[in-house]
This record gives sequence, structure tokens and C-alpha cells, in this order.
Amino acid sequence: MEKKFIAFENLTPHQLYDLLKLRQDVFVIEQQCIYEDFDGYDDKSIHFLIYEENEIAAYSRIFAPNIKYKDESSIGRIIVANQFRGGHHGKILIQESINYCLNNFPDSIIRIEAQAKLTDYYSKLGFNPDSEIYEVDGIDHLQMIYEVKNQAAE
Repeated sequence: MEKKFIAFENLTPHQLYDLLKLRQDVFVIEQQCIYEDFDGYDDKSIHFLIYEENEIAAYSRIFAPNIKYKDESSIGRIIVANQFRGGHHGKILIQESINYCLNNFPDSIIRIEAQAKLTDYYSKLGFNPDSEIYEVDGIDHLQMIYEVKNQAAE
């Protein structure tokens, strides 16, 4: 397993292709969700890529505070390739993304916009619901937060 945190300007063309294709394959084709993937935030994020034998297995986008949410860091576009689901890739992806935020933005709450069906999964990883369920592109979502102070107390 190879894990890489990469700023947009340092992505190779191959890495950029891999992450965009993965996002398309899962979010657009598999989930049949037509949405604006090129949302103007890729160049403002850290891209976390996990590879298995030169094949992209998982990916997330990480934002410093005050980019997506005021005073909060965030993790988005959380995705595991179909053939790597059901194993450890998702947990590693989330935990390493959380650790990146904790190390680089230590006083910041971490926010995600999660699919509602994954609430229990994210709760087990330390996230707590922070909104009612709402629809985004035909899929139920909710806001969830990882509060550093609460996690340290546990």
C-alpha cells in the first residue's frame, strides 16, 4: 500500500487522471449522480491517494480551515474503489485524513458531508451528526463533525 498526500500543483498528470476517473466511476456512473465535480476546490485542497500495486484504491480531498467551512477543516470526496471495498481501505483513508487534519490544523473541528446511509460507519470513526438529513443530487446526506477536544477526552 502506498499513501500520498499531494497538493494540487504537485499532482502528476497520471495521479490527476486516476483521482478524476475514480470520482467519475463511483459518483457519476455507479451512483448515477450528475453533479459538478469540477467545483473550483481541487486547487485549494490536499489530495490523499492510496494505491495498491499501482492502482488507485481510495481517495479523499482535505481542506484547511476557512476554505470550505469557516474555522473548520474538512474532508470530502471520500471514496474507495469498488474492488477495494469491504476491507481496510476505507478505515485507513478516513483515519489518515483525520490525522492529517489533526497534525496540520490541530485546533480545528473536522467537518464532512456524509451520505446518510454511512452515518453509523462515520460515527464509529469519531464523527458525530451535526445536521438534519438533506438531499444532495438525489442522495440523502448530513453534516458530521469530528471535534478534537471531545476525541482527546475519550
